[in-house]
Amino acid sequence: MPQRFAILSLGVTVTALAAALAACGGGGSGGGGGTPPMGGGSPPPPTSQVIRVAIPTSAIGTIQSAFGIIGGYTQSGTSQILGFKPGQQVEIQNAQNSGTGIPHTLGDTGGSSGFPSSPSLSLQSNTANGGKLTHGFQTGTIQPGELRGPFTLEAGTYFIGCAYHYATDNMRDVLVVAADATPGPAATPPAGETPPPNSGGGGYGP
Repeated sequence: MPQRFAILSLGVTVTALAAALAACGGGGSGGGGGTPPMGGGSPPPPTSQVIRVAIPTSAIGTIQSAFGIIGGYTQSGTSQILGFKPGQQVEIQNAQNSGTGIPHTLGDTGGSSGFPSSPSLSLQSNTANGGKLTHGFQTGTIQPGELRGPFTLEAGTYFIGCAYHYATDNMRDVLVVAADATPGPAATPPAGETPPPNSGGGGYGP
């Protein structure tokens, strides 16, 4: 009788030990559903944000910045210097009302310390470089309401502009991509104009 009790106790101990190991380590299969160890796995891809584009004389307005007057590009409601972290994904939307028929582009002007008088802007897209927004980037023509992207931002300071309205309407901005970058102050809409909501609903009139 004592022998039988010892064997039964050993069986209970082995079963309890197996259950404890499975609870701690997921049985070693990696499918335990717990938090992966530090350095393991890949972070989820960054969620896209939208850069909205419109002619500066619409409700998006213009604002004085350290780089001069900028206008036509926003990540909130009205024109502002754009600020993102490297690796952020963005989509670019022509936020003009569809009835306006006003096309736009977002392109790197080629400026390194300011806005050049003869920018390297194009109506043609050259976005096939692995989906990255880097120096030389050009969206090509974006029609009203159209959304382009996503594009992954590479670190740098980009003097950007619209190939259609850079000279005629001063449609230009600065895109700063750096670890500590944040968007600049937003412009005040022109008198009588109300910018659309930040959610992207509606659009900017002519």
